[in-house]
Amino acid sequence: MAQSNESALVSLSQAYADAVRRGDADAWGALWTDGAVWVLGPGREIVGKEAIVATWRQSLAKYSRVVQMYLSSSFQIDGDTASGRIQLVELIEVADGTRRILAGHYDDQYVHAGGAWRFSGRALTQYYAGPPDLGGAFFTPQSG
Repeated sequence: MAQSNESALVSLSQAYADAVRRGDADAWGALWTDGAVWVLGPGREIVGKEAIVATWRQSLAKYSRVVQMYLSSSFQIDGDTASGRIQLVELIEVADGTRRILAGHYDDQYVHAGGAWRFSGRALTQYYAGPPDLGGAFFTPQSG
């Protein structure tokens, strides 16, 4: 049975999280379109798959473990394009052994081409970043 578009988009995010956990840059990079845009916060916009993967490699090198857990998602599908939002919690062990949590959501843009959905854009909004005891910074995201 063919997978619905919504199920395929959930699977795309799960493949992203799995590639992060495994540190698999090839699998992770294959989830992006060539002209994709990855926004990690104000002033942190990376354009193009090659630059996105290079930035990801540099970032991931700082950590000994990263586990992403996706909590809920919603999608608006229009033919071969879609947008969506997915809530996440990220458990992080920094290379020096300290542990952190990040909570937030991604606002995503997707394109269906070559028989598969890919990310054409991801923009991260953080709600919390800091130690597991929740003693870190809570952010007030802009509405939307």
